[in-house]
Amino acid sequence: MDGDGATSPPGWWPLRLRPSFVLLLLTLAVILLFLGLMLASTGGHFVPQVVDVYLVCQYARAMAEGHPFQYNPGEPASTGATSLLHTALLALAHALGARGEMLVAFAILAGACFFAASVALAVRIGRRLGGEREGHLAAALVALGGPVVWGFLYGSDIALFMLLALWLLERWLAEWEQKIPHGTLAAAALLALSRPEGLPIAVFLGAAWSLAHPRRDTAGRAGSIARLILWVPTAAGLAVSALYRLKTGLWFGTSFADKSLFANYGFADGLGLVAQYGIDVLRGLLLGFYPPESAIGFSRGWASLAFPPLGLILLVVVWVRPPSGAARPLRLWLGLVGLVWALVAPSTFMGVHFNRYLMWAFPGLLALVAAGLGILTRLLARDNEDLARQWFAGAAGLLVVLGALSTARFASLYAEMAGAIARRDVAAAAWIATHLPPGVAIANAATSIEYLTGHRSLNLHGVTSPAFFGTRTAEREAGLWEALSRLAPEERPALLLTSVSAQESQVTLREVADGAPLFQTTSLSDELQIFRMRYDLVGKSRRFYLAQSLRATEGLQEVDRLNVCDARDEESHDYRFESHLGGLPLNGTARIDTYGQPDGPPEVVMDGGRAILGRESFSVATRGGKDLVVILRTARAMGVNVLRASGTGQYPLELSEAGFVVEADGQTVQRARFQPREGWEEYSFRVPSASVKEGRTALVLSGRYASFYYWFFQ
Repeated sequence: MDGDGATSPPGWWPLRLRPSFVLLLLTLAVILLFLGLMLASTGGHFVPQVVDVYLVCQYARAMAEGHPFQYNPGEPASTGATSLLHTALLALAHALGARGEMLVAFAILAGACFFAASVALAVRIGRRLGGEREGHLAAALVALGGPVVWGFLYGSDIALFMLLALWLLERWLAEWEQKIPHGTLAAAALLALSRPEGLPIAVFLGAAWSLAHPRRDTAGRAGSIARLILWVPTAAGLAVSALYRLKTGLWFGTSFADKSLFANYGFADGLGLVAQYGIDVLRGLLLGFYPPESAIGFSRGWASLAFPPLGLILLVVVWVRPPSGAARPLRLWLGLVGLVWALVAPSTFMGVHFNRYLMWAFPGLLALVAAGLGILTRLLARDNEDLARQWFAGAAGLLVVLGALSTARFASLYAEMAGAIARRDVAAAAWIATHLPPGVAIANAATSIEYLTGHRSLNLHGVTSPAFFGTRTAEREAGLWEALSRLAPEERPALLLTSVSAQESQVTLREVADGAPLFQTTSLSDELQIFRMRYDLVGKSRRFYLAQSLRATEGLQEVDRLNVCDARDEESHDYRFESHLGGLPLNGTARIDTYGQPDGPPEVVMDGGRAILGRESFSVATRGGKDLVVILRTARAMGVNVLRASGTGQYPLELSEAGFVVEADGQTVQRARFQPREGWEEYSFRVPSASVKEGRTALVLSGRYASFYYWFFQ
């Protein structure tokens, strides 16, 4: 009864206290807090926290319009969107009418729905592993996960992947004793269609289930079919890879190889970075021993707010004392998480977006933290249920308070990041859309806003533009210049979209920027700039200039050429190189200098190349029975990019005396030693006809020299 004697509606007061209803209100409150602060910081517009969402929207629009995998209509295919399933979901929304900002809103609101569904799944996992209180705490930890909430609500594919991974864990636990775990297989198949990490998860699942269930349980024809069904998720993941291979020529996406830590840093430094990252994840993320501002991996901090303090201890408790009947699936799941985390760790993007590449497992681990707390309090209370309940309530209350503070901090970060993109990237897109005529192509070295502009973009980083694929991160600037030089005149963009920091750090971008910027944002951050482009140096590296080279090739015909640091050219020549200084890998750079010519004006040339302290190998087109004359563009001094665990940078290297040994098809044919002049130098040498093959000849140069461009004449 109410205070005035009236009778309350049946069930109304109990409903208000029901934990499921409280969790629903908590989830809605968190969503509204994040979205409300974001809309306030962007003037009422849906703006993502990472501009990559616009890139995915561009691919989704292309898919809806009938040219999937083409970032710009008519271009070769690329897979910069990463997630096939998430892109298809946004494409469906676009086809149903969600265009422009509405598609961004759909991506963010879909993430909110995935977030709410994950909270509900966390309840089921906690109940299965402990009871009602563990279920409610598991849901509360996911709902107040700080970075986890950010991951669900920023519009990326990771939101869908987190939901599917949590569903997989819930089904994994529920169906472990079944011969054919239909729900588990469905979740794993969707995971394999979502991101590359889904394929090793699917393989692990198929192997684990096959080994865990005896052959006698799956005998006969029906058993054979059952065993095959276990590999359906693996087949789904392989089908995605096969599709990418068919479309792009690559198995795992068009920017996968560029991110390899070992390819860019070498094995020793790569191993050191991976080990350090592992320490950061265990101590900073799962144990919470690092301040939130401390970087984990290569990226900004705050990731330590994802987990309750000492969360790893509670995961160890689950491993050591799992609930009855759940030991094997729980340990396999934790082993799977560790395996996939180890596979994705050697990446130049480790730690990015609050550890986005690890985030898929966060909701499941948070649910296991709740289960671990229940196990630990029962162990400490020694079967005194009242004491165990009190300890659990006290510890859970502390974890919920800390989670609430983490979520409040991330809501403010969420709004801050969206506001920065609204002031910077969206403002640049608005200027482009209103001030440039349709059809103007833009070379983009700073952002991913083509979806907002309607203009064709050439992505100089090689994420979406096939002409720039294949360059490793360590040689990005040199590869950019060579790919730009390869473009036909009619394909060259008229404008350059870049940033202040990029212009200050990259000589190539300064050389193609013509005059003062046409536009610059005012965002109080790393401002975006738009320049007209000039091409007076682009393509000049394709010819040699010195009289001595003209004399060496007089009367001969060019049969081949090799442009060092041009990924496409190197691939067509089976080019390989090894260059180290005391075990430290030396990477290529772009160099600008002049040809000093006594009988004419100096020629300014920019070219990408490498300092070779080791060897190069490649094959070239040749005609048998004739000497092969080789012209090499080289230099006395150049910069080398060095990536190492202790720090990266570009350093000058002097090669006052150069030399190399030439091998043709395994036979030594030439030994060269020379002192390069100041500026650009060209050096010629001859391979005798006896060592030149019909069709192609394999050459190896070993020594100490600078390598920029080769021309081959017969």
